[in-house]
Amino acid sequence: MDRFDLVVVGAGPAGCAAAVAAARAGARVLVLDRARFPRPKTCGDAISNRAAEIVADLVRDTEPLRGVPHARVDTGVAIFPGGASIVRDFGAHPGFIVPRLGLDDHLRRAMQAQGPELREGVAVRGLVEEHGRIVGVQTEAAVIRAGAIIAADGPGSVGWTALGVPYHRDRRLAVALTASMQDVRPGPHRAANEHYFEPGLRAGYGWIFPPVEGLANVGVYQRADRFHAHGRSLRQLFDAFVTAHPERFDGARVVGKTRVWALPLATLPGLPGMPGLLLAGDAGRYVDPLAGEGIWQALHSGRLAGQAAAAALAGAGLGRAAVDAYRRRCALDIGLPSVARMGVQDAMDVILATGLHRQAWVRAVLGRGYGSERLEASKRLR
Repeated sequence: MDRFDLVVVGAGPAGCAAAVAAARAGARVLVLDRARFPRPKTCGDAISNRAAEIVADLVRDTEPLRGVPHARVDTGVAIFPGGASIVRDFGAHPGFIVPRLGLDDHLRRAMQAQGPELREGVAVRGLVEEHGRIVGVQTEAAVIRAGAIIAADGPGSVGWTALGVPYHRDRRLAVALTASMQDVRPGPHRAANEHYFEPGLRAGYGWIFPPVEGLANVGVYQRADRFHAHGRSLRQLFDAFVTAHPERFDGARVVGKTRVWALPLATLPGLPGMPGLLLAGDAGRYVDPLAGEGIWQALHSGRLAGQAAAAALAGAGLGRAAVDAYRRRCALDIGLPSVARMGVQDAMDVILATGLHRQAWVRAVLGRGYGSERLEASKRLR
């Protein structure tokens, strides 16, 4: 029977960040992933500047995306019906668009170089609990015991089963569809992540991101309560978005398949875990509700989980006090800003439904908020 200090379930950004943080603190770490790398992942591919800083730390390189196909993002643009827009400038701290096929494999290689063992093609079927504490994982072949487990395996995590929590399909969840498109026409803003806020995508948006190797990541995002209310499919929403913007999509075509995915939104108090178990990334329900962003949240919560687990294992173990301390930190860094940003999302819903976005004073207020870091956790502005 294998024995490790820490087992991490999932080798995406959250899992890699957790494994590296714990290994640097001296823990013996095993990472399990059901996929084999490199593998693609459905995602918007946006890495904020603060996410890029964490990647730089994890890969130990001042050029964190060296050798990985990417596009630079210098600005973010919110675009309203009629074409009015609000621009935010990232100044000397650009973000990036990085397809997950490259990003996750980049992080995986950096993780393995720093000590954690990775076993690919291994599906975790459940967690092993003894006397109210998680003590191991059950794979198809064996039970692997450890002093602590970090579940970083996304929506529907094995950690959710252990905690007995449901798969919510209300305002605590969002859904998205993404496509790679060729020959998307350039917009007026170069190196910009463009988000289109439109009445047909209430509590959501359509997006166009800068192309990487000739392919632009394009998609639609909507909070689940609004999505289920109208009964249209994500593909119908996507087709309507493309049709509504011939200035960008005339002559463009989808390359490969469109893909859909679910995003568990950050709320309070979140899903930190239980004795012996911490949840990170999408498994912890840490996706930003306003932007649908999850990579910084995954990297940040994963690193916090790895540090918390290693520190606890060096002392009394990963008990309730250590889990609660991790919960409080994630609530402060991710949960509280996200709750506030869901309020902004609800306000935007009203503004678009009533046509208030046409008023100059409303756009001025939105511009001041959009250009401020007060409710922004993952990005640094000029």
